[in-house]
Amino acid sequence: MMDDMMMRLYSVVVPFFLSAVLGWLFIPRVLILSHRKRLFDIPDERKMHNMPIPRLGGITFLPILLICVCMVFGIWVMMDMSYDLRGFHLLLVRFILLFVGMMMLFLVGVVDDLIGVSYQAKFMVQIVCAVLFPLSGLWIHDLTGLFWLGEIPAWLGIPLTVFVVVYVTNAINLIDGVDGLAAGICFVALLTLGLAAMMRSQYLFMVVAFGMLGILLPFWLFNVYGNVQRGNKIFMGDTGSLTLGYLVSFLLIYMAGEADILFPREMLVIGLSTMLIPMFDIVRVVMARIRNHRNPFLPDKNHIHHKILRTGIGPRLTMLILILASLTMVLITIWAVWVRISATWIFFIDVGFWLAFDYTVNYFIYRNHRQRYE
Repeated sequence: MMDDMMMRLYSVVVPFFLSAVLGWLFIPRVLILSHRKRLFDIPDERKMHNMPIPRLGGITFLPILLICVCMVFGIWVMMDMSYDLRGFHLLLVRFILLFVGMMMLFLVGVVDDLIGVSYQAKFMVQIVCAVLFPLSGLWIHDLTGLFWLGEIPAWLGIPLTVFVVVYVTNAINLIDGVDGLAAGICFVALLTLGLAAMMRSQYLFMVVAFGMLGILLPFWLFNVYGNVQRGNKIFMGDTGSLTLGYLVSFLLIYMAGEADILFPREMLVIGLSTMLIPMFDIVRVVMARIRNHRNPFLPDKNHIHHKILRTGIGPRLTMLILILASLTMVLITIWAVWVRISATWIFFIDVGFWLAFDYTVNYFIYRNHRQRYE
């Protein structure tokens, strides 16, 4: 018992603080490089900022996470710390393929942040990266009662897995429109999934989840509280949002794929709840674009954070409201699982929460517009 507690503590504290320290060291250097080479996100009519701001904060995410995981794992081996090696080789293969996919998206994101990449090209790379999961044998094989379905065959589970990975990756990419929002929602997701792994003593899973949490902390502070005039404000860019979304989708699929083996059967529902705010927002936005006869893949200013801003609320409070809404949805889902409500009804409860939230935002938009023109 003591060995397990020490391993849990080691797998949480060391990666979190190591990656946080590396983030504090590297992000200011990225800021210096961005200003010297004038690598900025230029404002336009669709963006919130009105001054050029560096957008390469995300290039720190993957390198720091790799340093963190390799360092923690290296110390782990050198100190001869105990670990159950059953199935470890398969676990290692899956995490190696995770980093292969993250590297592919990292490179696409860097190119996109510097010179731009078409949404078609990004979409194709995301599909290729998503296919890496089933290649390692990791796919959703049990819907745990969601829509009254249990175990599903590979011909359905594998395409569903690819769809979920691409969906979640794009959800994070598209919600990244207000300072601290994408990082904050992913912080809630990684913390939820990391604590679930901690309860089941999944050490490597914990190292990856809490390692990324450590990186997000300094980035979030630079992103939210950085000052443009002082030159210490930075965005994560597509490099950060794509790799971050891909990592979250991997951890979600990993838990769902190992349901009833390493994790509770309800982890698919709990994991999805951490991403429902950006995922529901995509559905709403795409439906609105189609209804208005617009290309559903072209950007606009109709995302949920844009709508909240139209109520007259400022960007920071908008960010806080959406993070709290995401956290509330996670807590509602965990409570519903605890009282043994079926997965399908949990999903309907979450949908009801989202519809009520969106309706409330619409009401305050209407009230703000009415007050403005009276």
